[in-house]
Amino acid sequence: MKRLLFLPVYMLVGSTILMGMSSCGDGAKKKAIRKEDSVQMGVSAIKDTAIAEKFPPLPIIYDQTKVLKNLYVIDRAGVVLRQGADENAPSLGKYPFGTKLDVIGEEGEWIAVMDRIQRDYKGANGEANDVTQWEKVYVAKSKLGKQDKITISPKDLNIIVSQTVNGKESYYEKGHPLDKYLFVELIDEQTFLAARNTVENYLIKDTLSYTKNGKILELPLANGKKLTFTDKDIDNELESSYSYMGHYDFLNAFAVAGNYWESADVRLFDRQDGHLIVECGDYPFFSADKKYLMTLHADPYESTGDLQVFHVKQGKVIPMISVSFKEWMPTWKEELMFWGKDGYIYTAANHVNGYWGEEGSLSERSQFIRIKLLKP
Repeated sequence: MKRLLFLPVYMLVGSTILMGMSSCGDGAKKKAIRKEDSVQMGVSAIKDTAIAEKFPPLPIIYDQTKVLKNLYVIDRAGVVLRQGADENAPSLGKYPFGTKLDVIGEEGEWIAVMDRIQRDYKGANGEANDVTQWEKVYVAKSKLGKQDKITISPKDLNIIVSQTVNGKESYYEKGHPLDKYLFVELIDEQTFLAARNTVENYLIKDTLSYTKNGKILELPLANGKKLTFTDKDIDNELESSYSYMGHYDFLNAFAVAGNYWESADVRLFDRQDGHLIVECGDYPFFSADKKYLMTLHADPYESTGDLQVFHVKQGKVIPMISVSFKEWMPTWKEELMFWGKDGYIYTAANHVNGYWGEEGSLSERSQFIRIKLLKP
């Protein structure tokens, strides 16, 4: 699926759980792909024969099993899934906070859900065997709820999976707290809206001045030459299309948006000679003093919130820091993202497991975040 700049992206996000390990919950899914993209659980053979006999596996037929509704794991510690509706039933692993579950029944304080379970066995001669099948498994009812309970907590705010500072890249597969460079906090909607009233947009949107001629966009340069962009209407990785967004007088720069096969960007080009000033991952926002530029982008493929910050000095735009937040993603709405006059970066956002609505569309709910650049 292609990602279109500034437009909502409707993705099918799968998740995989291996024994002893867990990943984020899945997003919108269609039944046509559930057999391939379902959750999988690696389970060892149960050694206690008495327990195995009391709580045997409960295989089901996928196409003949009705999903009654969806519930989500709302306990931040996650929830254990068991082979029976009993605390003593064998544990098959744990669903993490935010996981979307297909409910197929209810038994007292237990909810029955359907999932693909992969079981590993040892044969009579010690050989390894495995079987994967759809099964009914159970989770505690008290640990589940509706999607609106999947929210960003203060502890989620500064957990990152990657960062780049001064060209040095660092990756954290399990997440890492960002304890310098940025201060991130939750704020209320009133504070957010008050800050939005102070915003000034420096982009001069003179888009009618430079229109496309078919697939060709030409921008005149002060040196007498032209900056030319040609769309490629090809259904593969070579596909590209360009649109003129406007210009920045203080930077003497054209802003051009590009959409590609599975990516997008915004590039600023010098209006004098056409050289590339900076390539941004999304819409560029400048600080009130025009000394900094930032972009904030929701990556639907990695389920991260990606922030880039640049220093603007003497017509040059220099990268300072880029980070990918693990637990939250910013809004896709340009009007709910800005750099306030008070020096803070503001955005509406959702927890990564609450970013997509019940039917696969983007959630209209949001929380509000502000970010402050810290002195080195």
